[in-house]
Amino acid sequence: MFLNFERVDFISSSTAECYIHVYKMAGSTGVNFKLVICLFALFYECLSLTFGPGKTYKYTYETVVNFNEAVSTGKSVGFQLTTEFEIGAVFKAGDTQLLKVQITTASVSSFSRRDVKGELVKLLKYPIYFEYTDGVVGKIYASEVESVFCSNIKKGLLSLFQLQETEGQRDEVDVSGECSAYYAVYGGRITKTKQNCQNVEIAGEFINVNKMFGVSTDNTFVTHYDTADGIIKSATGSSRHSIITNARPQLNAAVVAIQRLNYISEAEGTAEVAANSIQDALELLYKGEPKKYQEMLLPSGPEVQECIENCEKPVSILQSVKEDLTSDKLSKIVSGKAFLKLLRAFRNSGKSTIEEVLTHKDSYYIVKQLIDVGAATQTPAAHASMMQLISFMDESAIDYPERFILASAFATHPGEYLLKDMLELMKKKVPNENLRESVALGMGAIVNSFCKPYGNCLDYHIIVDYVNYLESEVKSCTEEDCKLLYIRSAGNSGLPKFLPLLLDQAQNSKSSTVSLTAIQALRRLQINAYREEIIPVLKSIFHQNKRNYDSSVRIAALEILLQNGLSTGELCNIVLSAMYDQTEFEVSTYLIKRLQDLSESDPIFRSRLSAVLADPRVNNYNLFAQKGKSSAFTGYLAVAAGTNCTYGLYQENTKTGVMKKSAMVVNVLNKLATQPLLTFGIYAEGIEALVGDAAEGEESAEATAGLSLTMMDVLLRPVEFFRGMSGLMSAVWNAPSEPVSALQGNLLLQDYSHKIHLSNGLIVDASVLGVASIDLSGSISISLWYKNSHSVITNSGALVVEGSLQIDSKELKSGIKFSTESEAFIDFQTDVDFAEMPVRMCLQMKRPPISASQFVEKFEKSRYLKKRFTIRKKKSTATPPVSYFINEKNSFMCTTMDPDQ
Repeated sequence: MFLNFERVDFISSSTAECYIHVYKMAGSTGVNFKLVICLFALFYECLSLTFGPGKTYKYTYETVVNFNEAVSTGKSVGFQLTTEFEIGAVFKAGDTQLLKVQITTASVSSFSRRDVKGELVKLLKYPIYFEYTDGVVGKIYASEVESVFCSNIKKGLLSLFQLQETEGQRDEVDVSGECSAYYAVYGGRITKTKQNCQNVEIAGEFINVNKMFGVSTDNTFVTHYDTADGIIKSATGSSRHSIITNARPQLNAAVVAIQRLNYISEAEGTAEVAANSIQDALELLYKGEPKKYQEMLLPSGPEVQECIENCEKPVSILQSVKEDLTSDKLSKIVSGKAFLKLLRAFRNSGKSTIEEVLTHKDSYYIVKQLIDVGAATQTPAAHASMMQLISFMDESAIDYPERFILASAFATHPGEYLLKDMLELMKKKVPNENLRESVALGMGAIVNSFCKPYGNCLDYHIIVDYVNYLESEVKSCTEEDCKLLYIRSAGNSGLPKFLPLLLDQAQNSKSSTVSLTAIQALRRLQINAYREEIIPVLKSIFHQNKRNYDSSVRIAALEILLQNGLSTGELCNIVLSAMYDQTEFEVSTYLIKRLQDLSESDPIFRSRLSAVLADPRVNNYNLFAQKGKSSAFTGYLAVAAGTNCTYGLYQENTKTGVMKKSAMVVNVLNKLATQPLLTFGIYAEGIEALVGDAAEGEESAEATAGLSLTMMDVLLRPVEFFRGMSGLMSAVWNAPSEPVSALQGNLLLQDYSHKIHLSNGLIVDASVLGVASIDLSGSISISLWYKNSHSVITNSGALVVEGSLQIDSKELKSGIKFSTESEAFIDFQTDVDFAEMPVRMCLQMKRPPISASQFVEKFEKSRYLKKRFTIRKKKSTATPPVSYFINEKNSFMCTTMDPDQ
């Protein structure tokens, strides 16, 4: 066997040394087969890519970028760039070569209209130089006047030369950012797979920490190479990036980038520069040029753009959307669209521009809706504008500050500046009591959003300060309302640090309201992560091992126990309590209804319950023949592809049959997450005395009624309807017979912004924004003469989601936009007849028809092509009206009260 080194002049000195080493090992003849295999393995390990001195290598290069839906076979749009270029070494320092790339021809064509073409002459104007060492692209040098667009295209081309010819993994700085690259080698064929590419520049990028309202992404990078004699003969690469909205997977988009490199020929031509260093060589190469070179790295860079297509000043946008942002348009699609349009403008504006909008004459009647936009903007400039506009120290004017706190509580990526100002307000103890509670609740919610990405965020001084302040305030509180304020704030924060405080208040507080609130404040904690601390306390409360607890407190503890993986033995003890403890028969009734309810939706729970009921001593008449009226029922509010929405109706009655607590719980769930959407609760205490039905010998509590509201797992400030007989009479005479709005706003749900650095150098902007426009209103009429009441609570809302993937460049504009919009309302109607005992009550929940529309637009536009090309698609769906089932006893009672139903 004889190894020929005729091409040794085309490779680096280190590679030549490898060949010589192989030659010395083998000799010229008499090598056995096994040694040949070893020698070839060493041969390929030693081989490195290089470019011979005085040689010019000619290649063709084309790249395609196209956009479509992630799960669609529809027509794609995009561009194809086709070029020829020459590459050669102009200087060498050790193992590092300085290579020159000069594009000689360049054209662009439409991906969807192959006959539409144009010349891309600007790519030809300037060469680009780069350092090249053993298949690694180092520093890049380009003309100072080279556009970012041209530099990025050329960087995408250069990235194909970044190659390792031995199998294995290495970290690379690539055109797509910092990547982990894996190389698989099969003879002269190499496959490169990139993963975990992180953008070098992440300013302006963010995600929604709430998984249900977030975006799922998928990215793949694969390139196949054919090499021979230290030269890349061909390369074919593809990368695909997709985004899918988690709450509605039908809203999705994908971009694909394809690169093809083919070797044409080599010839004499490129002369090396006589210099002492790469910098000296560059000075000589650019000698006589009016502009010098600029040094850069391989990752693609953003083009500097003041705004996106169809730019408008925020004041101009205000004038065009002001009619759609009025209060009467809330819960309508037009309000959501106007909100998103102004939000985009605010995020690209400074403090003075935002202040100009907020103080403009056209903003007079829509200030609250503009506060929604300002809070959702989540930039230091917008926040500073809000804090300058709003006064928190005016005891009588709290509408603006309450609206700001409401919007801030749902911040998707709050900054430390917001936490700092909110904590200062919390410590100031603003004069208005209601506003003080809203600040505390809002602070807790903002802490939760801030901390979610980090898990444990106690490394942040502002969070530690909040925790210490809240714990010290709870200890110093002497009034029940004071403790409730801080416990609710702790519950909104979801910080495990508060767990000892909450468990102590739940178990040991003398106030049933405090105990109940402390248990409910556990809702945002991962219960299973703290089972050893939480479960024993909740079991002790439910079974009343140490002392007696109010029935509502026991039911709250029960809810957490049942939904967090009780063992069969623990579940059996709870079931037996319903059989043998009839002192609180309404609790036992609720328990049996809830067990049946959970077993229908949870197969694991159903299996454990079946094991308990297999014992005839448990599964008998005494267990199921409960005499109470309390109920629990869960059903589907809406069913859609990939995501379902459920509603739960839970009612606890007093021993005399009067409603004590009722709640409507709405959850959105899919395979990724379960998201609490709305918990609407009404509580009443001491009502028996007012209707003359208090239990004999039982001390009556002061008559009180109110409403609690939790939106997207954020507890809002409770509303008290009345307290005592005088409060009731005032409520009766002042009750609104016409609908009155209790809660309004535009709340940001989806919020995703990311730059995708494609393997061909182009940058794609990925964006998803979604808003819920809501209006919670109610009316009630009470007749003391006829001893009945009729109330209607209307939950109205509109959902607008807009997303896009589009090239972030003014040279080539192509992409896909998608959106969905719908609006609906649900009426919750209550009729009560207290003319005679027992009190009769009928609950009804109805929804009218719903229509939803989904839009997709794919487009191409470039100054190098003749005209814009657009594909539009619309899909509408209709859902018929429905009256929701509550429970059998309620249906019977409604029929009794109104036989015509």
